Amino acid sequence: MTARYYPEIFSGVVDEDDAKRVILTNEGPGADTATRWAVETPYVLELANNALSLRPGMVVLDYGCGIGRVAKAMIEACDCSVIGLDISAKMLTLARDHVRSDRFIPVLPSQFDILLGAGLRVDAAIAIWVLQHCLAPAEDIDRIRRSLADGGTLFVLNMPKRAIPAILENAENGDRFDWVSDGLDVAALLRQAFRVVADGEPDGSRTPNMANAGAFWMSLRQV
Repeated sequence: MTARYYPEIFSGVVDEDDAKRVILTNEGPGADTATRWAVETPYVLELANNALSLRPGMVVLDYGCGIGRVAKAMIEACDCSVIGLDISAKMLTLARDHVRSDRFIPVLPSQFDILLGAGLRVDAAIAIWVLQHCLAPAEDIDRIRRSLADGGTLFVLNMPKRAIPAILENAENGDRFDWVSDGLDVAALLRQAFRVVADGEPDGSRTPNMANAGAFWMSLRQV
């Protein structure tokens, strides 16, 4: 049996409800998608604001923005500007409609790399439940690091176990989709690339079932 990377789980969403189910998976009783969306979003905003000191005029990179749930919350609460990066063009289209702000710019990684090459730098960045899914997280962490202006800060909320979207080929009952782990330690990669300002575990009552599974947050600054 072999595992083939399957980013189409993100690009194949059909509408906002479908995208929400992919962005915040149903993690069991009390942690269904709708509950997680309602309970987690204001808490993630609170954590990010504590780490980044969000303010008007600030430019924040939302790495793996999905349909822009945190971008929308940050813009509405703090009047900052957000660049939302995602590998899924469909997610970005939905994000544009969900956020509905001229302070939000959705971009693909290839587009963002062009902006980086032209000298763009952001004040801060977030990566919420994203790096656990990236095929090559060291490359994504490096892209974030290069995007930050001097003294810029990154806030990460992540699971300790990798969950790479994959098609398991020649499985017992034919090809099937699953989330697989390659054993990489994302927290260790972050510590190699940044200086840890603060870290901890999220409040289990506000991240249903995720804290119980070992979720962690980190506030990081350029070395």
